[in-house]
Amino acid sequence: MAERTANEPRPFKVVIVGAGRIGIALALQLREAPEFELLLADPTEPGRRRARPLALPFAEADPAHAADLDRVLAEADAVIAALPSPATPMVAAAARRRGCHYLDLGDDGAALEAVRNEAHAASGCFVAQCGISPGLVSGLVLDLAARCEGKPDIEVRIGGLPQAPSGRLGYGLIWDVDATLREYTRASLALIDGREAELAPLSQVSPLSLEGRDYEVFVSGTIPATLRRRLAGTIGNLTSHTIRYPGHADQMAFLLDELKLRERVYLLRNLFLNALPEIADDRLLISITATPRGAASGDGADFLREVEPLTIDGVSIGAMRRTAASHVAAVLDLLRLGLIGKPGLLAQEDIPLALLRDNRFLAWFFGAAAEAARPIAVGAPR
Repeated sequence: MAERTANEPRPFKVVIVGAGRIGIALALQLREAPEFELLLADPTEPGRRRARPLALPFAEADPAHAADLDRVLAEADAVIAALPSPATPMVAAAARRRGCHYLDLGDDGAALEAVRNEAHAASGCFVAQCGISPGLVSGLVLDLAARCEGKPDIEVRIGGLPQAPSGRLGYGLIWDVDATLREYTRASLALIDGREAELAPLSQVSPLSLEGRDYEVFVSGTIPATLRRRLAGTIGNLTSHTIRYPGHADQMAFLLDELKLRERVYLLRNLFLNALPEIADDRLLISITATPRGAASGDGADFLREVEPLTIDGVSIGAMRRTAASHVAAVLDLLRLGLIGKPGLLAQEDIPLALLRDNRFLAWFFGAAAEAARPIAVGAPR
């Protein structure tokens, strides 16, 4: 980091709670910007081992201990909970106590409600659900909806994949296993005919062709509640789908239903952790289409992006973590600049997409190639 003169403002102090792969990815990105001062906080030896060779500032702090969090958040401007969703409320409570901004990469559920409750009494800005989906996808959906007349149907398709299919599942350990299994076993919350609806996970399996490669898509994941409320009644359908290599859904149906692991998800979790390969060089595919009802073929708007891994300081940052960390860094930068940041909860769709598109941390994602001018072939569900 470059040395500062006495006239320069103090750096924006950021504490990242959690020195896992996403926490490290974010720290490496922020270290490139001298306006930030960062600290990694983690109670584990694996976290220390990840931070030490990279010379990243590190403090032992257990997010389950309020005193630990209060200590590392002293004089912090912002804290990021780079932790599994169930652990985020503890960090949110500390952010409320210390009066700093709060960000996380959580998903919908009980933890999000707890974070929202903390935000009601917060003097800082609370930005939950950063990352890809939920996160960046909200602004992309709003942008596409605004480009279409009438009430379009919008399909969100996202997938983190190995570079090539691996095993019968064609998959590996790329993101949080618990989050993946939640998406595969919980109802997908969507809008159907402009109204709230629940769709069965792993349903509506369809072939998908993107740039000459074959995939499949199926219902999985959830459209964030704030985005559903924003668009209810103004669009037709808004659904969430996962992209995988062909055959994945059938294999998952075998495991969940025929082997009855749906009732024993903890067993499936252990199987995944012990049997699936660790994928460090994943590919991220994002395909979002907005089609006005009754429109002629070719009408509508779409967004297509494929992201590859990145190497920073000799560390390979997978595509999903690269994109999620870039989104968090961009939101932090907007908070630092005062372009967003009113006290309380800030929904992702309330962050103007133009600000994210122009931000130095995320501008790479919005290259000319991101605007999909290429054909997207989707087959009928089976």
